[in-house]
Amino acid sequence: MDERETIRFVPNEFYIDTGRHLFASIANYAMITIAGAEYRYPIASTVIRDGFFKHYFDVEDEPIGNIERLELYDVNGGLLGETVGGVIEKDDDGWSIAIKLFVILDETEVEGGIANG
Repeated sequence: MDERETIRFVPNEFYIDTGRHLFASIANYAMITIAGAEYRYPIASTVIRDGFFKHYFDVEDEPIGNIERLELYDVNGGLLGETVGGVIEKDDDGWSIAIKLFVILDETEVEGGIANG
């Protein structure tokens, strides 16, 4: 293969689904700002569906106000991402905050193949 040849990689659905599960497993907790106060919530559960996954955080102290910011962290305290807003949901177990995340794989062309690594 010529070093300048372009390689096109199109992942199959299994690879994409495996990536979603991997991304979903990395997050550990969220710092959520509600009405100016910051709260730390561990991930209570995660739902993985077609094209997205959703993390749920159980709300124990019932803060009142709008969700102003949500930052998602890994187990080492590394910031994974942030968003403005979120959804507060109520079910039989009480209140929870949910954040829906999409994993999007975009086609990329690489010149030189694996030689450029």
